[in-house]
Amino acid sequence: MVAVEQRTYKRYIYRAPVTYEYFRTNDYFGAVIHNHSMGGMCFETHYAVPKGVEVFIKITNFSPEASAPECRKGYHAEVRWCQERKDLEQPTFRVGVNFFEPVLL
Repeated sequence: MVAVEQRTYKRYIYRAPVTYEYFRTNDYFGAVIHNHSMGGMCFETHYAVPKGVEVFIKITNFSPEASAPECRKGYHAEVRWCQERKDLEQPTFRVGVNFFEPVLL
């Protein structure tokens, strides 16, 4: 039997630099968006981020005239999963998050 992927929102491939912090710590780490949707995003970072923690993702190239996700200064989200990429020399993790409020694209 083939597993069917069930997602609430369509995902869009998107690459852009961001920073993220464990919510309200003001200690930011660099990352790159891999894809995004109205309900969340996937980003890559050099650090494992525990499932269930709240993060604030700050958009580096914020512009109110831009299309999503750069039309907002940042996103408050919960980490849903974190997977290490084994195909790279440097430790790299893909992190999937759900936004606390859906974003209109």
